Amino acid sequence: MTLKKALNNIPYLECLSRISKESDIRLWLVGGFLRDVFLRKKKELLDFDFCVERKTFSFVHTFRKYVKAKAIVLDEKQKSYRVIVKRKGKVYTYDFTQLRGKDLREDLLLRDFTINTLAVDISTYPESRIIDLWGAKKDLLHKCIRALSEKVIVDDPLRILRAFSLSGAYGFKIDKNTEKFLVKHKALLKRVSKERINEELFKILSLPSSYPTIKMMSQLRIIDEIIPYITVQRNVFQGDYHHLDVWGHALETLLRFELMLKNRISKDKKLFDYLYAPITSKHRLVDIIKLACLLHDAGKPFAKKIKDKKTIFHTHEKIGRDLMEDVYRRLKLSQKEKEVLKRLIFWHLRPGYLADQCYPSKRAVYRFFRDTASEGVAVILLSLADWRATRGPLTDSKKRRRHERIMFKLIDYYFKEKNKKPLPKLIDGFDIMRRFKLGPSPIIGKILGKVKEEQALGKVRTRQEALRLARRMVESKK
Repeated sequence: MTLKKALNNIPYLECLSRISKESDIRLWLVGGFLRDVFLRKKKELLDFDFCVERKTFSFVHTFRKYVKAKAIVLDEKQKSYRVIVKRKGKVYTYDFTQLRGKDLREDLLLRDFTINTLAVDISTYPESRIIDLWGAKKDLLHKCIRALSEKVIVDDPLRILRAFSLSGAYGFKIDKNTEKFLVKHKALLKRVSKERINEELFKILSLPSSYPTIKMMSQLRIIDEIIPYITVQRNVFQGDYHHLDVWGHALETLLRFELMLKNRISKDKKLFDYLYAPITSKHRLVDIIKLACLLHDAGKPFAKKIKDKKTIFHTHEKIGRDLMEDVYRRLKLSQKEKEVLKRLIFWHLRPGYLADQCYPSKRAVYRFFRDTASEGVAVILLSLADWRATRGPLTDSKKRRRHERIMFKLIDYYFKEKNKKPLPKLIDGFDIMRRFKLGPSPIIGKILGKVKEEQALGKVRTRQEALRLARRMVESKK
């Protein structure tokens, strides 16, 4: 897309140009929009960043009245504002920040990376031309992430993570001097707000292939600064079933999961829709599974024991689940994301136990999906990636093939059952309390759960059979 065509696609750009001329306040379009236009990215560009020479609030107020939208204060100190415009079913974001320094050159020098320093003078629209003061075009052509200075990293340490999210998103290499700045100041990430860390981390995890980026962050020990319980996983060796230490295995699990996404899951619409459905307003299930890949064995360093010359990690899944309370706070996850992450980590061994049988019983399958709830398929996929990442000398190829076969049968079973009509409710808690003269107590829930299980297995079909089962359970408690 040419610059002229791209600018013409920005709604109300002519209005912005007119406000600039009439108020004698210069306005520049800067940053990511122009970077993506230069790279000819085939995506819809809906977010625009503007630099305002002076009187930013007045400028924004005039614009927002014209487009009949509200202005949001992003940073009062930096005089940064946002106007969100809904037009023809699309949502456009206009961000305005006041010029820092005495001129545009100084302002651009304070930005993060050279590739984000392209600018266009909107005051001259429609005759606007690209302004390149700091070698952005050269670095874009050479696919290079280069910090404008060491100072810009110190001023905003989140840029350490942004270097990696940009590198992953565009397939660019990080300049060697810039890499040194990132490593030198990685400890400063501790002073960045948890919300901003969360946003940048999930930009990386949401990449189709986040593994190369996470691996690079691991090699530089930067990932340790933002995700808890990674450092303790390093150099924890696991015995002859594994060919890697705990952290190396976690990285390999992420790689295997993303290869499944690319090679098999992308061709299965049911699985794809399941994984890419949002579980919160910001993140998808697939992103949380990737985080679980990195943390599914976080409990192992705390559970490791040597017994009869064998390395064992009994209860590491329980320890790992409990550690996620701390991860939840430190990564500012939502309550829902925390619960999903805990369930994935706690149950990630269960599919392997199911695969120890030629084929698990109907009761075992029922109880697995009962316990894992809507995350059952996610747990299975984590287990598959976990097994594929385990290639020590004691691994059993026959057992691995059986595991794979059973796991994909279980996934098919889940979706078939999901499409069936729910079974009718035969009895409820009030029925049990009236019939057996009971008050509210935990046994009511246990009876209802047992009735539901037996009904699903075809062993209870009528209300009378359900009540007989309930009677036996009540009498066994006396």
